[in-house]
This record gives sequence, C-alpha cells and structure tokens, in this order.
Amino acid sequence: MPIMTWDSSLDIGVDKMNDDHKEILDCMNRIYDAHRAGQTGTVITMLVSQLGQICARHFAIEERYMKSIGFPGFEDHKTLHNKLLAKFSEHAAVIRGAGGVCNDAFFGFLKFWLASHIKGIDIQYARHAKAIAKAS
Repeated sequence: MPIMTWDSSLDIGVDKMNDDHKEILDCMNRIYDAHRAGQTGTVITMLVSQLGQICARHFAIEERYMKSIGFPGFEDHKTLHNKLLAKFSEHAAVIRGAGGVCNDAFFGFLKFWLASHIKGIDIQYARHAKAIAKAS
C-alpha cells in the first residue's frame, strides 16, 4: 500500500517536472513499503539517501527551469527548497541514528511535503510558464 499515489491533482502541466515528481513519489513509496515489510538497517538508509539525492537533483533542475522562464518567485522558491532539504536531512539523520528505522513523523513530512509543495508552490511557476506560452 503506497504512502501516496499520483493523480491529476499533482499534474502541474510541465512534463519534466511531473516526471521528476513521479520519481520522488515512487522512491517515497519504496521506503514506505520497505518499512511496512519490516525492513530496517542498510535497506532503509540507502533508500532514504537515494530519495535525498533525487530531490536535490530535482530541485536544481526545477530552479534552472524557473530561472529560464523568468519566474518572479524564484528566490522564495529556492529558499523553500533549501528549508525542505534541511528538514529532510534532519529526518534522515534520525533514521540513520536509529539503525535505519523510520518513524511516523518522517512519513507525515514526506506526504505533506510532496502534496503541498506541488499543489501549492510548484503550480505557481507552472502557471507562469503557461502565461508566457500564451503571450508568445
């Protein structure tokens, strides 16, 4: 049972970003499934590390995209990415310290992060991109 499934409410209309968001969601679900199956230790810590890498890469790609379209909210969005990565790192450190055992706070953070960030934040640059495309 996944922690979260992709649906049309997460589609921001920018294919590359949607693909990255799906990859992030897939990795979150792999961590959740491994946790529910009783996995701990190296399996979980490697998956959590992989998720961190995927997110850092995605944020860099997303930030380049926002700059390329002249998104006026770029600086605030970048600051939010930094805060999210810092919070993620805190959770990852707790998981590593617990020997690869996840907790409900981590999964709550992941679910809230992905849904609220995409639906509330990423959609803003997607709307900006659509407005630019219409004006051209």
